[in-house]
Amino acid sequence: MKTLEIRRILAPTDFSEHSCHALSYARTFANRWEAELHLLNVIEPAVFPTEAGLSPMGMINLDNELAEAADRAMAEMLKREEIQGASTVTAIAHGRASSAIIEYARENAIDLIVIATHGRTGLEHLIFGSTAERVVRESPCPVLTVRPPDA
Repeated sequence: MKTLEIRRILAPTDFSEHSCHALSYARTFANRWEAELHLLNVIEPAVFPTEAGLSPMGMINLDNELAEAADRAMAEMLKREEIQGASTVTAIAHGRASSAIIEYARENAIDLIVIATHGRTGLEHLIFGSTAERVVRESPCPVLTVRPPDA
């Protein structure tokens, strides 16, 4: 029987309390297996109607601002107690969250993804879908989904 080796754990984050809760699980597993902890934030494309008056230049500035905000939030996240002492790798990606997470997992030989669910149900789930659900279906490795603590 092959031994289970977890060397790299991916914890996607949108910097919400839900993803920070999932991060505590990821960190526990990283400690257990002495694994590298990868933190990934995905900046999804903003879609605006053309009537909003945003020119292509305005969209470029918005993308730059979102990237700078993500960099600042990631730096703050690295100061969190859940991260202290861990061997961490951080990354910011652009695109659809589920696709970017799966692509990152493949490119970086991730062994486990620990991802938060937002607990959406009904019409909200139908409209927004579930990033975690898509990641579970298409991931190249096992995925642990973590529900919000109050769910």
